[in-house]
Amino acid sequence: MALPNANTVLILPTVSSANVPQLAVDLLVHSLKLPFYSLLDHGGLLYPFAGPAERPEGSPSLGISSSLEIYHSSSVTCIIQRSPTLPASRGLFVSEVLMKFIQQNKFSRILLLSSADASRRQDPDITKIIQISLTDPFSTGSMTSTFSDLSGKIARLSVESSSSPPASESPIPTRIPGSGITIPFLQSALQNKLAVDALVMYAYDGDNIPDATRLSELALETINVPSPAKWVHPLSWDGVYGKEVQVGLEHGLYG
Repeated sequence: MALPNANTVLILPTVSSANVPQLAVDLLVHSLKLPFYSLLDHGGLLYPFAGPAERPEGSPSLGISSSLEIYHSSSVTCIIQRSPTLPASRGLFVSEVLMKFIQQNKFSRILLLSSADASRRQDPDITKIIQISLTDPFSTGSMTSTFSDLSGKIARLSVESSSSPPASESPIPTRIPGSGITIPFLQSALQNKLAVDALVMYAYDGDNIPDATRLSELALETINVPSPAKWVHPLSWDGVYGKEVQVGLEHGLYG
């Protein structure tokens, strides 16, 4: 599928721990008011999903929401993925759906948003977010050696895709628990010599709206896009974690 606008930044989520990337992309789409463009054919590699259409403010809410959707403007393209891959289908989904879509379009930058299970960490670091960068060997520019730290510690791993190290010496982490398609996607990007940035947030299950907001802020910081004046929550979020508990004499336990 060829998009009408070339050289946009592609932002895509993984279906991973605590659903933080999905929430973050949903938040970006509604806050940046990205127009709905089309459904993306996943070839039956995702679990079926259908629900009421929920579009950003100003866009017609016609049709239904599906497993895989494209939101596209003159500067940013977002993929919303609402259901996980079928068993043993991650590699096929990456190669046959995501990589083909990327190769059919000329994106100025690719940003993968991911999350990992914070309860299964074994490293001594307590870094909240890891940034993994696959640099483009054909790029004439140079990547900065630092990353703006907006929330505390951020670890950075830079990878030169021009090299082809043995599997045992792969620059991509071999295991990130709960991160969905993160590793297969990065491995495929490395093989296809694609410049990709990935932000991986360690998260626990719970009310992850603050995590999603933080990841959205870092995503825009990474692609040099100003944050919106106000983050717009999708209407569907109102029922995700329940209504806010009222306190005080009028609204409290005995109100």
